[in-house]
Amino acid sequence: MERHTQVSLLFSFSVCALILTSVAAQSTTNSPSTNTSTPTTTITKAASITKLPGCQKQCGNLTIPYPFGIGSGCALEPGFEIDCDTSTSTTRSPTAFIGKGIQVYHISDAEMRISNTVARSCYSLAGALLLPDEAAGMYLGSSQPYSFSELNRFTVIGCDEIPLMTGLNFSNGCFSLCANSSDAVVEGRCMGDGCCRIEIPKGLKYFETTMISVYNHTGVWDFNPCGYAFLGEASRFHFRGLADLNDTNFVERIMDNVPIVLDWAIGNLTCVEAQQHKDYACLVNSQCVDSGTGLGGYRCSCDPGYEGNPYVSPGCQGNLMSLLLLLVLGMINFYW
Repeated sequence: MERHTQVSLLFSFSVCALILTSVAAQSTTNSPSTNTSTPTTTITKAASITKLPGCQKQCGNLTIPYPFGIGSGCALEPGFEIDCDTSTSTTRSPTAFIGKGIQVYHISDAEMRISNTVARSCYSLAGALLLPDEAAGMYLGSSQPYSFSELNRFTVIGCDEIPLMTGLNFSNGCFSLCANSSDAVVEGRCMGDGCCRIEIPKGLKYFETTMISVYNHTGVWDFNPCGYAFLGEASRFHFRGLADLNDTNFVERIMDNVPIVLDWAIGNLTCVEAQQHKDYACLVNSQCVDSGTGLGGYRCSCDPGYEGNPYVSPGCQGNLMSLLLLLVLGMINFYW
């Protein structure tokens, strides 16, 4: 009996190994990419992207997966509608927007990355404000499915800055000062000497920035005539020290390289509440995930061993390699 069990287990392993090898070989043959790592499957990589056949799948290079959609009737609800601006020149591809001119760069299973906005104030040697204070802020709308992600940080650049970031039931800021000297400014360090940053609360729907300078940069003007503040994805910004303090293209660099990350969720019900309603969005082979923002709402995620778009029929489908792995683990548990 013991030998029979060993033979059966060995046979099962051998069959699974042959199938996995065949699948891997086929994947290598069909793909010209030199990247051998397996990409994480998301709703943007599912076989079914849109809910209806006539709905547009892309806006320029951006894939628009359901529950998002371009145009009326293609999204789960109006808040998930994406505007695709096709009135562009030959040098610019169609561009996706939400709200009033907020450009969309990327959509994933739980997040959206959008264009940034930067507050700036610049001064003369005598301390006169050279340009009108450029404020920064954004309102996502109380009924919209978005909120600012905790992946963002409110970041301040300058040697004479104490700006404030305010939102609903929230007001905070940090001090970025250099004591009239650039000696304490260190690249990569954002702890108050030329750069400071703070976390933001969950569920934030809007923010405004107020730029405040103590001495109008009169003591630091020779190496830092301007101050800046912005909200953006923390991992995408690296403080370059003095190079950032006198960079005349700083605003453009942030706009081009540091997006704002939004969390998105369906409605304002928890998973337990949503599952009692007829319009519950999660299809077969998927599970409900609460948003975690404190605002309610939920998203859908494929069960282990499945992949695809859990919002679009036929829902999540079995991933052969993952299912085989689960089978092997199940056999090990059974025989052992």
